[in-house]
Amino acid sequence: MKKALIALLIFVFMFSVAAAQDAIKLNDFADDAFGFSTVVPEGWTAKGNGIYARASSPTDFTLIAQQAVPLAVDKLWPSLLPQLALTDVPDSAGTYESPTLNWTLYKVDVKAGAATIAVDMALAEADGKTYIVLLQTTPDDYQALHNAVFQPTLAALAPIVEAVTDVPYQQEEVTVPNGDVTLAGTLTLPEGDGPHPAVVLVTGSGPQDRDESLAPAAAIKPFRLIADALTRAGIAVLRYDDRGIGKSTGDFASATTPDFASDASAAIQYLMTRSDINPKQIGVLGHSEGGEVAAMLGANDPHVAFIVSMAGPAVSGADVLLLQNKLIMQAGGAGDEQIQLQLDFLQQAFGLMEKGDTEAIQKLAEETARQQFDMLTDEQRKTAGSIEEAVANAQQGAASLMTPWFKYFVNYNPGEDWAKTTVPVLALFGGKDTQVDGGQNAPAMEAALKQAGNTDYSIVTLPDANHLFQSATSGAPSEYGTLKQEFTADFLPTVVDWVLKHVTVAQ
Repeated sequence: MKKALIALLIFVFMFSVAAAQDAIKLNDFADDAFGFSTVVPEGWTAKGNGIYARASSPTDFTLIAQQAVPLAVDKLWPSLLPQLALTDVPDSAGTYESPTLNWTLYKVDVKAGAATIAVDMALAEADGKTYIVLLQTTPDDYQALHNAVFQPTLAALAPIVEAVTDVPYQQEEVTVPNGDVTLAGTLTLPEGDGPHPAVVLVTGSGPQDRDESLAPAAAIKPFRLIADALTRAGIAVLRYDDRGIGKSTGDFASATTPDFASDASAAIQYLMTRSDINPKQIGVLGHSEGGEVAAMLGANDPHVAFIVSMAGPAVSGADVLLLQNKLIMQAGGAGDEQIQLQLDFLQQAFGLMEKGDTEAIQKLAEETARQQFDMLTDEQRKTAGSIEEAVANAQQGAASLMTPWFKYFVNYNPGEDWAKTTVPVLALFGGKDTQVDGGQNAPAMEAALKQAGNTDYSIVTLPDANHLFQSATSGAPSEYGTLKQEFTADFLPTVVDWVLKHVTVAQ
């Protein structure tokens, strides 16, 4: 509900012209969102998501894309193949060893109508991430840009090594077994022998590392900030890479919310085996979908002592998505007719999803994309690309509706589990959250907890906060990366103070 997955690659135009190659100057650049230093061509236009376009003419599709995702290469290919119009992983075109990374190289020619797009791509795996560099251009410009842009970028791109800072607590790398899955994480422990109260952090939707890194949407790392604040206050914190992500094993793509709840329960069980943790004071903090996991554990896991829900839903996924789409489109300036078209699409798609009618969903997605494209103003069309690209993107998105995760998410109503949760609960919502609306979910949360007979809960809406609990302007996801990469001033004090009232800190 918060994450933008890798968004490369092929900007398709039906007609293209070759641009004359002037000398290209490469400027040093540090991409804090993706966590690497690199070079970018001077004068090329930043398009977001690590993409820089030459844009020498209205039909120039030449660009360089540089990204990093917390996935192994083999887990990344299913996302890359459709964007490259491929069904199988291509043969490698060779390797390149830079001062910091070992790259595997690929060369692909992509047909786009009458045009051919020449694509250079390189992948390098390190520290639980895959780094990606992609150049796309015309066949005529390929060799010059391969030499002047692509190869120097591979040589320059390097993961940023964060400075080691002294902290008044211990940081321990741990592994958590859960059947055939092994979760890799970081346990931060306050000074002293304990036993310490503890909190398990559970990420939101999409593939997340232990810090809940949000590249390319934003550079903020929410879970690192939360773990630091709680541990400084005397509370141990366990945060871990999602299954199949970073250094954790397992298959993220096939998992559903109950699988993530099973992982969080395993993390609690692990903490209970440690003599430095108080087994009766282990709580869960879940963000977004992680809030749904917290609801499942609150209703079913007797070892959960308390819950903090960050923008956690209390209504069905279908209801969340319908309002989410409306609010995000409103924040982006869409008109009522455009918004209603999108909502009609979703409601029809949910019905087709239940029937398992993939072909009908794809047809509906194409029809809707064409209608939406027709509604764009002339100014909007200048940056929207082609109708073919719009249709391709819509159909790719429609395919996700048939995944096991999405089917479960749409139908699951966490309110039913909140209505069985009697442990203390702090539910936080952002007044400018366009993804999990507080006006929709806070009343439903309170009603469910009252139904459970819960006598110790607090529901707090932070007026200026967005879904990431940054101080926001519109609340739209598109502005996450433009805001201060920190929480709104009252978020961490609210969380820490509430937790401290519900635990006993070891002296």
